[in-house]
Amino acid sequence: MASLRTKASGVVLEEDGRVAIVHRGFYKDWSLPKGQIEDGESAARCALREAEEETGISLRLLGFLGSTSYNTRFGRKTVFYFQGEKIPVPLASKIQRALGTKRWKDSETEEIRFAAKGEAERLLTYPADRDLISHLPPLPSTALFWASPDFVSPSFRLLFARTLACFAPERVFFSPSALPLASFYSRLSCAPICPLKRFRGRERRFSVLSREGEFDLEKFAISPNESGIYCSLLSERSLSVSLAPFTPFPSLPKRL
Repeated sequence: MASLRTKASGVVLEEDGRVAIVHRGFYKDWSLPKGQIEDGESAARCALREAEEETGISLRLLGFLGSTSYNTRFGRKTVFYFQGEKIPVPLASKIQRALGTKRWKDSETEEIRFAAKGEAERLLTYPADRDLISHLPPLPSTALFWASPDFVSPSFRLLFARTLACFAPERVFFSPSALPLASFYSRLSCAPICPLKRFRGRERRFSVLSREGEFDLEKFAISPNESGIYCSLLSERSLSVSLAPFTPFPSLPKRL
């Protein structure tokens, strides 16, 4: 198992073209919101929890951005970063109940600043953080989170549901084969679910639980080949796909 001290997750949180950065008094640095992955925790859950603790802002994840690595006295440390956006507090309360977390402010953070990307690059202490901001994709107009029930064994259902809750889909569409999984998630997070036959593609942030062949994955550039939640992000200028695993201590590539 990977060391807890060498695995962490964080979020690039955006608002109106600006990026959230935090100043930590103990370290005397400017960094992106991040923190250590706890035992049995997924990278996505850690990223959401730590970002809310350090900023006090309610948010959802959108997709996996990439990872950075650097040396510490405990060894080589890897931080997995996700893209995020602000959400209303009532929706955040449902997510926190699903994740089993509480909303509180981390005393380690002395200042939170939403900075333009150029300013954020100048302020951030670590080169890896600056590089991540310089390659940041635009916020998507549509975000689809897809997973097949074939990928989710009964023993991983809770981890799966908690990972999906990090993305806070506004509606979950399911095929008949995925009804048990959709029902489990709906009970956990109070998210509305609908049969796939009612899908019209008008939702802004939504999830589809279905087997391959039951949904038009090509339209969203998804080619499933391993277990996880596929995040397909569509903006006016681009389409990107990433994979968010729901098992602890993932070995995610630097870029997907």
